[in-house]
Amino acid sequence: MEQLKIEKMRQFYDLFPYPNRPFFVSPKVEAQLTAHGGFVMMLSKGRTILAEKIWRLSSKYKNSNIKISKEEFLPVYNEMKEIFPNTKRILLVGCGTDEPLLFRKLHPENEIIGMDLSRKAIQKAKKKLAFHTILNVFWNQKTFKKIEFLLGNAEMILKEKAIGKFDYIQCFGVLHHQPDPTGILQAISQKLNENGILRLMIYSFHGRKLERRIQNRYSGTWDSFLQKKGFKFHIVIKYFQLRVWQFFNFIGFFRSTFERFRYLGPGSASVADALMHPSDPGFSLSYFQEQAQILGLELVYCEGKLENEGYVNGFENPFLAWNKIIEADKKQELLTNPILIFRKANKVEQQI
Repeated sequence: MEQLKIEKMRQFYDLFPYPNRPFFVSPKVEAQLTAHGGFVMMLSKGRTILAEKIWRLSSKYKNSNIKISKEEFLPVYNEMKEIFPNTKRILLVGCGTDEPLLFRKLHPENEIIGMDLSRKAIQKAKKKLAFHTILNVFWNQKTFKKIEFLLGNAEMILKEKAIGKFDYIQCFGVLHHQPDPTGILQAISQKLNENGILRLMIYSFHGRKLERRIQNRYSGTWDSFLQKKGFKFHIVIKYFQLRVWQFFNFIGFFRSTFERFRYLGPGSASVADALMHPSDPGFSLSYFQEQAQILGLELVYCEGKLENEGYVNGFENPFLAWNKIIEADKKQELLTNPILIFRKANKVEQQI
């Protein structure tokens, strides 16, 4: 049964590599400073004042596209590089098409390994890296250091293919799709060095109930992918229908769902990921944090955007912020999928 679920996911992401942005679109480093290993390492070492400054700087660019001056950017970027040197190893679990390029731009010299279930997603990620490497040569900039890619399901790769341990593991939008999320989290924990960092994004539970109800309409089609002739044709037709529906929804044609699904955009490929995914059963937010704690992972930071408060960050008290996020999710007032950052406790701490 677990293998069947994994195969459905592989089929899904081969059909709909995520995110499906054009290969020539490059992520903006200034908008993603909080993905840098230096930012997450600052949080683990309690340097929250500088970490908050970086978060505000990145948010300023992301929300208003205001250019960050070199005088603002370089000091914090150099601080991050100092606290997270190029000897640190990085693993991207479920890297998709975008993360490898982003992390290579953030960490030009570090060893980075990307793993994904989808061959198509890895192929797209490689094409993006190749294209932007050529651009760098054209502009007389440094070429990108090679990234190693591992193909297969997450648990198998973590146990058999990803050699050695890592200082920083990114796992965004992956755990809740797995047949055994606890097993994946345990395998990730075992791959972290002592004091290593896990940056995790999980789906809102209550906020995605409507998405999961729509996904259930397509479960019969996904169940028949092994036998049904023309399976891919049927899936693509249903996807196209959803894209058309979302376009009219986005422009306000369906008032009852206009606000609810506006975040998907006018014709975005995110429609498939949100409304047709074959494996999104839903887990309570508290579940993952509790499992992480059992595995010796200490929560050092979390963030989420609430309807009435805006962003809640765990710079001062991550547990208080996390409880607010959980309560907001129960009231369906959580507007973003929450991000959690964990530090792996050392052996002495785990024995206490």
